[in-house]
Amino acid sequence: MNKQKIGKLLVRVADNREISLSSFIVLLLIILAIFVPSFISGSNLMQIVLNTVTVCILALGELTVIITKGIDLSVGATMGLITLIVGQLALSGWPLWGLLAIALLVGLVAGLVNGILISLVKLPSIIVTLGTLSVYSGLMYLVTGGNWVTNLPNYIQNLSSWSFLGFIPGPVVIMLIILLFITIFLRYSRVGRYLYAIGNNPNAANLAGINEKRIIVIPYILTGVLAAIAGVLYLSYNGFSTPNTGSSLNLQAIAAAVIGGANVFGGRGGAIGAVLGALLLGVISEALVFFHLPAVWNDAAEGLIILLAVVMDSAISRTIRVTRG
Repeated sequence: MNKQKIGKLLVRVADNREISLSSFIVLLLIILAIFVPSFISGSNLMQIVLNTVTVCILALGELTVIITKGIDLSVGATMGLITLIVGQLALSGWPLWGLLAIALLVGLVAGLVNGILISLVKLPSIIVTLGTLSVYSGLMYLVTGGNWVTNLPNYIQNLSSWSFLGFIPGPVVIMLIILLFITIFLRYSRVGRYLYAIGNNPNAANLAGINEKRIIVIPYILTGVLAAIAGVLYLSYNGFSTPNTGSSLNLQAIAAAVIGGANVFGGRGGAIGAVLGALLLGVISEALVFFHLPAVWNDAAEGLIILLAVVMDSAISRTIRVTRG
């Protein structure tokens, strides 16, 4: 095999973010196992997956927005606000079905507001979602008066206490179901194909008869609904919420999607890659705990990986253009 063929093969592997990310995660786990054998125990690996469920779900929503060349900086605040609303209502004696309905409604409305302002009013997504981020963050303090929401009813915590086959935690099962749904939605639905078309070339999409104004609203609504599901699972798993809940998850969700292959210039990305990106961040975070390193290194590692992902995307795109002439 000559150098040219090897080069094309390497570009193809790198271009498939799911393969390259999976390989990197496995390599990282092997390296960690050499220094800390207990790191790759079944219980610890499952705990890492469980700890990243929230980011995985948020990243899947963020992915659908980034594909359209947009961004949602409010997804973490939306999730946090929902945890506080649901928690307060649970303490007031609301039934479970009512709490779930309110959570989904709040998420839907939050996403709809973002979508309408971006699609119909034609405001930049970064400005709109930065504004709603501030609004939702303020509402979080108004809802609770700055206090934590604790001592939740058992039926809330029971939402995450079940397991499938005796060893797969319930939240992980729900995340996998959402992953399957988003994968099918993006790959096989007409709306999913429209999202990629708009992200690749909005003008061409309009000429093809795609109603961009209507379609653009959908990923923001979907992101809000997924934030609601993530919020309920977070509240159930942790048993409490604070006025700062979700504040660090905006960037984590974006980072996971970008690391997983979502192109910040739109038109590219996959659901499996977004989840793998979240898992990579989870492995790094857990590794820092095992090696007793300051948490600030987690942010540094996260930023470095994002930069590498963007640089790699740019290099791959240039290489493909040169290869195709």
